[in-house]
Order: sequence, then C-alpha cells, then structure tokens
Amino acid sequence: MSRQIPAANNHPEDIQALRRLITQLAPQCGLDPSDRAAVRRFLENDQTSGRSESIDPQICQELRAMLILLYRLEASSSEDLGVEGLRRLWHQHGEILARFQAAGKLTAR
Repeated sequence: MSRQIPAANNHPEDIQALRRLITQLAPQCGLDPSDRAAVRRFLENDQTSGRSESIDPQICQELRAMLILLYRLEASSSEDLGVEGLRRLWHQHGEILARFQAAGKLTAR
C-alpha cells in the first residue's frame, strides 16, 4: 500500500497513530512504553533472550523499529534532514502502519 506524504498539518495525527500502534504492541514484548528506562534498555539490548516463549521476536523487532522511527520523526526537522529525508521517514512510517494494519496483527484491547 502506497501512502501519500502527509501535509505538514497532518504530522501530529500520523505520529499519534504510530504512538497508538506502539502502545498496542508493547505489551506483546513485555514492555511498558511509559517507562523511559525500560524503553531505553529495550532499544539497546536484545530483549527476546531470556523472555517467555510466548513473545514473538518479530513483533519485538518491529516494535524496536517503530520506536526508533517515532523518536527520529519527533526529533527531525526539515532543516536537519531536508525534504527528501523527511519523505523517506514518512514513507517508512506509512509502510510500517500499512504492514501491521493489513496483517491484522493488532488486537482490540
């Protein structure tokens, strides 16, 4: 699914969608997204080792990528990345959302 580059005024809404997706996936990886220290450890280490077999390492890998993307999107500005850099980030954002929405990996909670 191809996604249009959002207009500048749509960015906050799209970032909120990414945050909601992260919030829904985090428990599947045993992560509390409100715990900054836990998120930092999750991003720095392989959290799947020594964890329950019920944790899907692919979901955790995707969650890690989404967290990194979220932080990059929040920290980025057009001056830092330029227009092409922002387009690449938003394209990646759209692909991640589409992949999870299409695969039905999100569960209603």
